[in-house]
Amino acid sequence: MRSAAPLLLVLASCLALSACGLRTDPPASHARPTSSDDPRFLPLAAYDMPEGDVRTVGRARWTLAKECMARLGFDSLANLATDPVPGWPERPATAGVATAVVYMSDDARYGIQDPGKAARYGYEGPRADYERRYPKTNWTLSEYLALTGEFVGDEPKTVHGHRIPERGCLGEADRAIYGTSPQDRRDPVLELKGKSLQQGMRDPAWKRADKAWSACMRKAGFHYPTPGDARTGRDRDREELEQRLAGERSDPDEPSALDRKTATADVRCKQRTGYIKAVHAVDVRIQSRLVTENRTKLEAQFHWNRGAVHRAREILDEWS
Repeated sequence: MRSAAPLLLVLASCLALSACGLRTDPPASHARPTSSDDPRFLPLAAYDMPEGDVRTVGRARWTLAKECMARLGFDSLANLATDPVPGWPERPATAGVATAVVYMSDDARYGIQDPGKAARYGYEGPRADYERRYPKTNWTLSEYLALTGEFVGDEPKTVHGHRIPERGCLGEADRAIYGTSPQDRRDPVLELKGKSLQQGMRDPAWKRADKAWSACMRKAGFHYPTPGDARTGRDRDREELEQRLAGERSDPDEPSALDRKTATADVRCKQRTGYIKAVHAVDVRIQSRLVTENRTKLEAQFHWNRGAVHRAREILDEWS
């Protein structure tokens, strides 16, 4: 299972962190749900990397990355804490490159569901969850480039007289753990999860759920065809931009009052119409079929992950 996965879009390019920019992280729950009645249950999750293993790989990745950074001349990072695992580096805002980060979560696969989070974070619950699990570090541009190797334009490919490894020190660490770069390998679990959503949204039962949810939202004064449209909230962009320009929102990450109000109505309508149960049933049905059709490559991905976890444990034992 995966959650709070940020997708970075830099300019018009997708700077791949794993599968075309998608960063994968563990879910809020500690155990895989086994009942298809549990809205967190997904058939494809059986082939994914469990939460504990994700953290083991993350700690090994950063342990190796620290050693690499020291080799490149960043001695101050020798004592960087790896437990909890640091958040994936973000390009410094002062670097002059426009960066947008979108956080996706399996726990919010069908949109926001928690009324408390909706009232506090609006539609930014996945971001808040991610930042709670993975401490954010403010990196200099040199550190960021050395860690990620994500160059834009004529940014330097060397630092302190050393050439930056392909995909940076984190990429070098990933190759040591996985045997090859995950960015160069298609993840069938990730792809099929996306395919299941695409097919599910075209299913008549899913469309009926969208229609019932939309009717409920209209009664609350909001006009969105689907929860995805509400989450995107293009109609709220202008108001939020005006608030920023007027200095009414000093923190751009803080959700606006309108965002929180919309998200709260969204959750209530999901509860009143039985939305989550309806679309989850469709998703499980489609994923079960996709698992049957793609079992060979899913099992290959499962064993590939297992091998990475084994190597990660060996690395941690070596460096302990």
